[in-house]
This record gives sequence, C-alpha cells and structure tokens, in this order.
Amino acid sequence: MHQRIRLLLPRFIDLLFPLSCLGCGNEGAWLCTSCERSLAPLLANHCPFCEAKTNFGNTCDSCRGRHFLDGAISCVPYAQPLIRSLIHSWKYNGVAHVTEYLARFVGLSLNRARQSAQRMQAPILATGIGKQALRSLADTPALLRGEPILLEPIPLHPKREKERGFNQSLLLAQRLAGAGASWRLSRSLSRTKKTAAQATLSGTDRRTNIAAAFELSDPEAVSGQHVVLVDDVITTGSTADALAQLLKEAGSISVWALTIAYGHPAHA
Repeated sequence: MHQRIRLLLPRFIDLLFPLSCLGCGNEGAWLCTSCERSLAPLLANHCPFCEAKTNFGNTCDSCRGRHFLDGAISCVPYAQPLIRSLIHSWKYNGVAHVTEYLARFVGLSLNRARQSAQRMQAPILATGIGKQALRSLADTPALLRGEPILLEPIPLHPKREKERGFNQSLLLAQRLAGAGASWRLSRSLSRTKKTAAQATLSGTDRRTNIAAAFELSDPEAVSGQHVVLVDDVITTGSTADALAQLLKEAGSISVWALTIAYGHPAHA
C-alpha cells in the first residue's frame, strides 16, 4: 500500500500543480521542446579573469602568472533570459528536475566546442607541427581532446546545501559523468567555511571571502589528473581559482572550470 502511494503521489501533485514551461508557460514540462531547441550555445572565448580574447576561454598569458585556473569553458551568457530563468528556478526554487535540461544543454555546447577545436587543429596537423602549432594544441583543454578527466563539483557548505536541498553543481556533474566514457566524478573538495554570496561582493572582497574556505580531502586522487570544476555560473573566477590552487598544489596536471553560464547574476 505504501509503495503504491509513493508511486501515485507525484501524479497527484502534477494534477494539482501542473508543470509549466519556464520559457513560454505552456503546461506539460519545465522546459518544452520548442524552448529547449531555441537555446543556442554562445561559448565564452575570453580569459575568465580579464576577458581578453582567447580560443576556448583559456586564461590569457598576462593572467597566468597570477592565477591557477587554466581556463573556463562557459556555454552562454547569464544575461540570456531563458538560461537565467532555468538557473534561478534550479538554485533558489528547488526545482532539481531542471538538471536534465541544463545537462543536455552543456552536452550540446561541448559538442560545438569540440567541433571548433577540430576545425582549428585540422590545418595544423596537415601542415606540420611548429612551435606556434604546439602552443595552440596545448591550449586546447583536455575536456575537448578526449582525455580522461575528473569532474569535481564546486562544493557548498553543508548548511547551505541543507537549506537548498541539494548541491546543483553535484547534480550537474553526476549527469555529465554518465555521458562521457572517460569522465569520472570526483568529490575530493569540501567547503569548510560558510561564506557570503560572491555576487554581493567586489573582486578584492571575493578573494578575501573565500580564503581558507575549502579543503582537499584526498590529494592523491587528483594528483596527475586533469580536473574540471563544475558549476552553474562563473563571474570573476575567484572561487574556481582558489580551488585550482589547492588542486595544482596537490599535483593536478590542469584545472579548468565548466559552467553553464558566464556573467554577473544577481544571486551567485
């Protein structure tokens, strides 16, 4: 009897509160087929710290000496209205089911990025490997080269995760790990200090806010690995950079961020 009630309860809730598309409002799903198809990737092609133009969101030469993050693959500006609505409902309204739509969008965006990388590499491989060509190939993130990677979700403080009901970065990383044969989920990072919301702070205050806020529980697991930090939005890159420092000091070969959106949300 109890099992039957558990099976019927979601249907009963759907009858009382029918799902409506976060894009157009039509009933039936959190995101209708038409609105999902309308979402087009607009991948970041700039340094995550100074916004100088780079191939795949690589950290530029000027910023490399002051930062640990190798770059950020980000799929679309946060200013895109539908993405903003999806992420806000996901994080702040507890709509965990939105994860599947966002994971599909990230997968589509990564396919576009891989195609771009292949187009760039084709003439290099055809004409021979020179110094500049080697640099260009090296700048291509492991995520787009098909190499084994660890997907590491940005951790939430336990209190904040309890308030929200889930860690949205973990849900996304779990979905993505199931999609790539050489992608493995890792949970070696944890947040030890509850911090203020990054979006409410300036650049300097952001760095102070996250100082000593994280720890790495299993350095051996990330040593010699390509690590990709998974999150919803990247703004100044300060959180990802703090985590990249921990990972690089533990021996990670490269550390990139992978985010759905880039820009400056009102509530990061």
